[in-house]
Amino acid sequence: MLGSLLANVVLTISYGIGLAVADFRRRRSGRSWRRTGRILVTGTFYNENWYLAHILPLASSGVEEVLVVTDVASRPLDRVRYACPPRWLCRILTRAGAKLLWMFIAGVRHRPDLYMGYHIFPGALSALWVARLMGRPVCYQMTGGPIELEGGGWQAENPVLRCLGRPSPRIERLALRLAAAFDLVVVRGHRAADFLQRRGVERVEIIPGSVGVGAFQPNRNPRWDLVFVGRLTQIKQPHQFIEIVAEVARVRAEVKALVVGGGPELESVRQLAMSLKVRENVEFSGETQNVPELLGSSRVFVLTSRSEGLSISMLEAMAAGLPVVVPDVGDLGDVVVNGQTGYLVEPDDVDQYVLRVLELLSDENSRAQMGAEARAKVTDLASRERVAACWSASLSSLLDASELPRRAEAMESSPSELGRFNR
Repeated sequence: MLGSLLANVVLTISYGIGLAVADFRRRRSGRSWRRTGRILVTGTFYNENWYLAHILPLASSGVEEVLVVTDVASRPLDRVRYACPPRWLCRILTRAGAKLLWMFIAGVRHRPDLYMGYHIFPGALSALWVARLMGRPVCYQMTGGPIELEGGGWQAENPVLRCLGRPSPRIERLALRLAAAFDLVVVRGHRAADFLQRRGVERVEIIPGSVGVGAFQPNRNPRWDLVFVGRLTQIKQPHQFIEIVAEVARVRAEVKALVVGGGPELESVRQLAMSLKVRENVEFSGETQNVPELLGSSRVFVLTSRSEGLSISMLEAMAAGLPVVVPDVGDLGDVVVNGQTGYLVEPDDVDQYVLRVLELLSDENSRAQMGAEARAKVTDLASRERVAACWSASLSSLLDASELPRRAEAMESSPSELGRFNR
């Protein structure tokens, strides 16, 4: 009860300040701005694959530099600079508070043309505060899908949002008003776009995460029948994957499965495999940089998440030529076509998962054909080059539009300028 009350207070104040800042200083009208070619992004990047899927296409979109404000620097990349607040500051202000301050300092030093935040709270909210103070446009990347806003985000992964404990229509209304205050909201697929547009958020574009398709190749002699790749957290439901393996093992006792990833549920997932007597059937790789090879050495990819935007691990599996069996949640249906690239099943329906998995394992030709279709689909939709081109067009349009109010104001005071602009 106390946690829910505190979460309501924190979110009400935070979103209220965000709305006030957005309404009061949507633009610093009349102030000149010389473009630097930089954009600033902030967020928590859960693993390197997820990070590369989102940052690499931004860095390849034609910008001069991507300034990343995050907790810990990742690998060096061309056109990417890291700005990580020191640990002592995080201890004083919390991680979110330290990143907010560091974002403001980076904004003053480097004068980015655009601010961008991943997830509504706190990344996108922080980006909105700083962008409006600096008089620049701001983009919210809704990577988790509508779950970030529905019911106030009470089912999302963020611990503050989860502390709500139950749906909050009031916090949801504030969150939707906040989403509408951004110059652009980027989502991963059509369901998320429809969700926002039906609720009055107009400036929405669909840009998926990206995959380096060339790094993923199928192996002609796969070692594992089933593979799960992801953070071992409640929202990913890795325990359900073990249940699926146990049911498949009743029919195919020799089935081999691989769990790739680490997280707070790792030990309990291992214990479940032992209690269901499939510990010998399941291998745990932990966190690894060897995902392309592991996917290429598997036959079928299985995802059991309770919620998704557009899963990067699923896109990578498809790039590796694997048919997928995934829940019909989020925007997975944008790329998973039943019977062509894999199967969508009802969320939490273990029997449906098992039926589809057994079908794929028993028909090598069908599995190979679906895998080829899956790879082609991902190449067309989410290759690094394709996503970088999408970002190039989107950023160019957004930054050009951000200059129009200042140009119009200048032209009103100069008829000759106005005539020249109209021509």
